[in-house]
Formats: sequence, C-alpha cells, structure tokens
Amino acid sequence: MTPKAVIFDLGSVLVDYDHESTWTAVAAISQAPFSELERVASKLAEDAGKGIVNGRQLHQILVQQAGTTPDYDAFARAFCRHINRNEMALAYALELRQRPNLRLGIISNTNAVHVAWLHTLIPEFAHFQSVILSSDVGLLKPDPAIYHLALNQLAILPEAALFVDDIGENVRGATAVGLHAIHHQNWNQTRPAIESWLGAAAE
Repeated sequence: MTPKAVIFDLGSVLVDYDHESTWTAVAAISQAPFSELERVASKLAEDAGKGIVNGRQLHQILVQQAGTTPDYDAFARAFCRHINRNEMALAYALELRQRPNLRLGIISNTNAVHVAWLHTLIPEFAHFQSVILSSDVGLLKPDPAIYHLALNQLAILPEAALFVDDIGENVRGATAVGLHAIHHQNWNQTRPAIESWLGAAAE
C-alpha cells in the first residue's frame, strides 16, 4: 500500500525532554525533595495526562503536597525548562511534509502545562495535519482509541501509516491496531528506517 502518513511522538523524538531534570528543577522551587516530588508526580501522571487535572490544578496539588512555590509562572518555567526543540528532527519532519501525498501527525502523552509551552515552542504544529496531545483529548497511549483518532483525522487506513515513538509499550500499542512502527532510539537509526519504510511501502 502507498505510504500516506508518518506519525511522530514528541518527547525524545521531535523535542528533547529530560524527565529527571524537569523534576530536579521543580524540586529547586519546592520544599519537598526530588524523591517525594516523583512520588506525587507518579500518582498524578494519568489524570494530568488525560486532562482530568489541568495545569493550575496540578500546580496547586504540588503547592499543597510538596511545598512548591505558589507562583504559577515560576513553576511553569521550571516544569518546562527541559523541553527543547530538536532542530534536526523538526527540519526532517518538515522535509517529509513536502513529499507528494504524505501527511504528518503527532501523538503525544503530555499535560496541560507542557501543552501551553509546546504550542509556543513548536510553531511547526501548523504543518501537521493531525496533532493529538493526550490532555486535550482525554486519551493516553497505548490506548487503541488514540491511534484510531489520529487515523481518522488523517483519513487513512492503519497499514498506510508509520508511527515513531521512543517507548516500546507505545510502539506495541500502535502495531496492535495495524500501524507500522519504529522504536526510536536515535535519529542515526530512525531516519534511515523511515526512508526504508517509505521506499518499501511505495513499491
């Protein structure tokens, strides 16, 4: 089948993200140590990822349970400090966008604080036909529904799409609904793998 779309994860794929450094930065403006913040964060992860807990609510819980600064803007800066553009990856995605009849998508597990930051950080979102951020849609990878949502937005069948993610569980979730998938580890391997799939699928 002719390849119709490449769908990317964001964190550690199109953007650089360091989980440990993020919570170290939040710990620096909190009374609780890193270990306690991680414990609180792990309990909040699913609800924040599904948008059940919004950005302000997430901050208030950390203020109450971890003594985080009550200044929301200071918290947001610390919480987002270690999300940075991967210029090479984003440029490659835009290069793919120029290829005839190839659509681009994003599926990312994230939260409302990071979403606000990402919309400012990544103006390239405008070049993607589907951008699914988990806290906006109430779904988390590897729920099959989030992949089907992307396929519906892109108006393609799963076998015509390739999904790229750095987490094995999410890759397996994609293949379970019929997508082709690459487990991303580094771009020296992933870029040739994408090109190989595009070439083989087109034959």
